[in-house]
Amino acid sequence: MAKAKQDNTQAGNDTINESVNQPIKLQHPYTTDAGVPIEQVTVSPITVKLMKSAQRRGGQDEAEVETSMVAFACGLVPEDIDGMHMIDYTAVRGRFQQLNFGSTSE
Repeated sequence: MAKAKQDNTQAGNDTINESVNQPIKLQHPYTTDAGVPIEQVTVSPITVKLMKSAQRRGGQDEAEVETSMVAFACGLVPEDIDGMHMIDYTAVRGRFQQLNFGSTSE
């Protein structure tokens, strides 16, 4: 019984890991100020170097630090995130937290 439960748990984790690597299709696609259309984003883990860069950029502004880290994880510049609808940002931010901190809770 314990073995079966462990196997099911592993299968569930594999499904979660596969979904984490999938692009997020935005509900509200938009175009950046540079004219680049954004319809979906792929979120990747960031390095400590990028985290430090985001912290330098944002200073004491926690929201700026967070949006910078999320942007870097998506291969975007922080200004590109500014045009994203909040419902899409919430989904992207959740994936970012899952990849970089192991959970979606704060």
